[in-house]
Amino acid sequence: MLDMHTRLLARGLFLIMVASVATACGSPSLTSTPASSESASASPGASAAVSPSGSGPIGSPSASLLPTPDASVDQATYARIETQVEQLRQLSPKSTVTPILLDEQGVRDWMTKATQTGVDHQALAAESRLLIHLGMLPAGSSIEQLELDLNAGQAIGFYDPDSKGLYLLSTSGSVGPEEQLTFSHEFTHALQDQNFGLDKLAIDTPDQGDRDLAHTALPEGDATLSMTQWAEANMSILDLLSVSVSAGSGPQADQLAKAPAILREDLDFPYLDGLTFVEGIYAQGGWAAVDKLYANPPNSTSEILHPDLYAKGFEPVNPTLAAVPATLGPGWTAAIQDTLGELQLRVWLEGEHPTAASKQVADAAAAQWAGDRVGLYEGPNGAWAVVLRTQWRSPAGRAAFVAAANGPPLVRAPGPHYLVCEDALQADIYIGSDDATVSSFAPCQPAT
Repeated sequence: MLDMHTRLLARGLFLIMVASVATACGSPSLTSTPASSESASASPGASAAVSPSGSGPIGSPSASLLPTPDASVDQATYARIETQVEQLRQLSPKSTVTPILLDEQGVRDWMTKATQTGVDHQALAAESRLLIHLGMLPAGSSIEQLELDLNAGQAIGFYDPDSKGLYLLSTSGSVGPEEQLTFSHEFTHALQDQNFGLDKLAIDTPDQGDRDLAHTALPEGDATLSMTQWAEANMSILDLLSVSVSAGSGPQADQLAKAPAILREDLDFPYLDGLTFVEGIYAQGGWAAVDKLYANPPNSTSEILHPDLYAKGFEPVNPTLAAVPATLGPGWTAAIQDTLGELQLRVWLEGEHPTAASKQVADAAAAQWAGDRVGLYEGPNGAWAVVLRTQWRSPAGRAAFVAAANGPPLVRAPGPHYLVCEDALQADIYIGSDDATVSSFAPCQPAT
């Protein structure tokens, strides 16, 4: 069986995207400050992406390197920012980090090489089919290509824990306000890695996509808070305005707006919701409290979305999916399996262009999530089935999910053959290529 969460998005590279800079520069100051004298600025929105962990150092293609107009000036700038971030973030470096400037083609070349050498292409193709069957991607979509295009078009900097490389996008070869802001974010990742070991977060665990996304939200929220504090303390109003204007519009913003909701929300989550989560911890105990999170990170997007769950020691349920029913005969395989989690279930319920009302319904319907597993099964002659088993923290939460799922989400699924089976705290959804296939998997009759 292939495992789901193997795409480039879910691997160990830590990026900062265009939207992150625009929102960071345009937000008001934070109002919550811990007992120390540190001050924070507001939440930047962002998009996240990551590179294949375990693929080994991936050098930048030589053609993509940019000449530096005045290396001595740039090194002095980097050194100044490093000192400022070290003092602000209250972490000491263990080794030096030398940033490398790439142009737009260089960023795409780096990510293309990472994708070619470090991901399971067969698993990505199976994940594409799963999301298509759930109605979350258009027919014929390739999540590998969609994510490569989106990540390469949005990234303005990234840190690779494998090679310890730090890369900045610069179309001119100079280190201007945007590059400086980006460097403050990525240098925070280097400090995290040197002090806590980002590999210990295990954000590329097979078939644990929701946990991987929650683990990614910790360092990204941390680095985004550090970046906004650095910007507030060290950038002029004119520099902030210039970065905000350049980052908040143009082709990159259009690209992000047109991306499928599942990709857009997965990209945004570690920065937007991760930042809110880290802000709450920081408000209670400063950076020392944030540091402690690395030894016990949140294990679900629910804990990021509802920090009180993390405080209470919430642990997600891990339901088990059944094997291929013997009644289907030979030729069937379990192609892929993973956990969607509260975030992705909410995106599934919302659809592509949700209204405010439909977002409110989806939020409420996913808010009592306790655990889930989703599996794609494939058989001869194009037959297929998707089984989604969900667990809820209360009967009311289960009922709200079933009511929401029985509307547009299942209508959008291309089956359109499906069943919903439920008991007090569990709701299972079965979607398949035909009625006979669905009936073979489902132990119940359609809910009325």
